Amino acid sequence: MEHTQRALKRTERLLRRYRLSLEDIESFRFMERYTPVPHQHSKLNKYGPGILTLKLRDGQERVIILHSRHCPTDVLRAFLAKGISMTNCQQPHTTAGVSGVAIYRRPSLYQFWYAMLMTAFFVMGFWLLMDGPATGRVLAATAFFGLSIYLMYLLLTRFCYLDVRPYMMYVCSNGRRVKLEYETLRKVNFDFAREPGFTHVMEVLKNDYSYHLYYMGRVPRKKLNEIAERLRMSGVDATCSLNDAKRHYEDVFHVH
Repeated sequence: MEHTQRALKRTERLLRRYRLSLEDIESFRFMERYTPVPHQHSKLNKYGPGILTLKLRDGQERVIILHSRHCPTDVLRAFLAKGISMTNCQQPHTTAGVSGVAIYRRPSLYQFWYAMLMTAFFVMGFWLLMDGPATGRVLAATAFFGLSIYLMYLLLTRFCYLDVRPYMMYVCSNGRRVKLEYETLRKVNFDFAREPGFTHVMEVLKNDYSYHLYYMGRVPRKKLNEIAERLRMSGVDATCSLNDAKRHYEDVFHVH
């Protein structure tokens, strides 16, 4: 009950920024692109992770992008506690499933570049500390160590690849391996990332409406539709919003 009350207060605080209340909302869609202008690029179209489309009781629609600081899990659970349903989650027809193991992984020049920068910043910080205890050097070394830690965080979280198996899949990166059993998943969605340096993401919504976001920096872009199809064959509501021929969302040199 305490967690529900905290989620309700946090959600009400978020909605007040958009001059809305929970009583104004009839239903919602989540992890789905908002494309009122579907045939061309438009500022009205929204892509990427965390897209929440609210259908209001007066018939209008409002779009909110939920970032991690908004605690999407709490927002979704607050909606459910108020009887507001999610309308774009469908359980696909389960076939015989998929057999065998498929690892979707490719090399990444971005990953190599960040690893080199992380090493260089760490060495610079260590060299400044060894060169003398002056205050300026200590502050500069602290800044270099901070940058190296941030780059280490990017290496751990932004360059994931997938190990897909018949009843589960693993999200893998340097030093991390997350197990996702299909029976615990409510919805999975692939889309382009909004950050220019990280090409695509995987959104995961579990049965308890907990939301997770993974950056698929080492998964081949042209394999994401195939992965979504494998998940659908295993009974997971999986969607892929990417165009295989486009390197990023606003790529006008490839097929629209």
